[in-house]
Amino acid sequence: MEMEIKAALDAATKEIGDKLAEVKKSQTELSEKLQVLDEKKAAGQDLTDIKGHVETSRKELTELGEAVTDLTKKMNSRHDETKSIGRIIAEQKDFGARLMANERIEVKDITSASFGNVTLPAGARRQGTRMIDPVNQALFLRDIIPTLATSAAVIEYLQETGFTNNAATVAAGALKPQSDLTFAGKSAPMVKMAHWFRVNEETLDDVDGMEGYINQRGIYGLMLKEELEVLNGPGTANRVDGLVANSTTYDNTIVPTVTPVNAMDDIRIAIAQVSDADLMATAVVMNHLDAAALDLSKDADGRYLHPAFAGNTAWGLPVVRTKGLAQGKFIVGGFVGNTILWQRKGIEVRRSTEDRDNFIANKVTILVEERIQLETLRPEGIVYGDLTDATP
Repeated sequence: MEMEIKAALDAATKEIGDKLAEVKKSQTELSEKLQVLDEKKAAGQDLTDIKGHVETSRKELTELGEAVTDLTKKMNSRHDETKSIGRIIAEQKDFGARLMANERIEVKDITSASFGNVTLPAGARRQGTRMIDPVNQALFLRDIIPTLATSAAVIEYLQETGFTNNAATVAAGALKPQSDLTFAGKSAPMVKMAHWFRVNEETLDDVDGMEGYINQRGIYGLMLKEELEVLNGPGTANRVDGLVANSTTYDNTIVPTVTPVNAMDDIRIAIAQVSDADLMATAVVMNHLDAAALDLSKDADGRYLHPAFAGNTAWGLPVVRTKGLAQGKFIVGGFVGNTILWQRKGIEVRRSTEDRDNFIANKVTILVEERIQLETLRPEGIVYGDLTDATP
């Protein structure tokens, strides 16, 4: 089974790599067309023809970016784990009776779900009325970072710290040149994340829509904090070894003769910085408010400057809009083949009537928890820095 999973993962990674190669080619072509547009504009020439070519390239780049997003989501999904935690709970036989004992239900790789607490007056019973499921912010970080299950308590791996490539042509009989690779051993214990709440037993028995309420609050709340931790965890005791802690500082001078004047310039230069490290950028991470500023930026005539960005791609790469990253910061990462979000045993939902005075108070304690850790093989593939400006 492990070999089958590995083969499927390798095939999906190759497909994403092929699509990203097309994105990289389109990025270069669009950059060249934009340069010609600027030159013609400065010379006072007719811009009609080149504007049409630019818009066509932008549209193609957007379509490629959406294809990359879809492929990455498919790679991270598991066909046999598509049921929600609420649905699994609801499908259990004798669900109400089984709440009287300690129970555990495990669900792997859930990307959106939650719980809630509703108190009804004694004897009240809701019939024919469903609770309104709350609408939550979508979680996208797991869509761009490959996620795998593990049974290990500690993730141990070698992180590349240096590469000197001396490969060259060699004359017959001559000594071959030596290249150097250096590594640092890393040991990252799995980190537990959890929270709990108490619910009246009557609530679980009587409230229609209990499944949707569990789905829409509790597990979602856990994973919202997970996203924050995967981005910003310092890697110290009981903390995730996050992306920022394993990143390389953004260098806005890496592209000759180009000085960034807005966030879209920063993103494109950071893509080039990832490429300069012989890796391929696969996604962008931004604060959702910075992303909104880019969506709304206009030229002097009131036209939106970045219509392609509004489609949730930037330069053909999917954009994660999150509250987990501070405003004014951004990440361009080569995540596929470079990072793995390890999850031990999946998300667990435990419930007990024996916690504190639950038994005599007709209460049920529900605990939601998981154990995770992040592995990053090459920090130079995760470029992190300050946006020049969220708007031109």
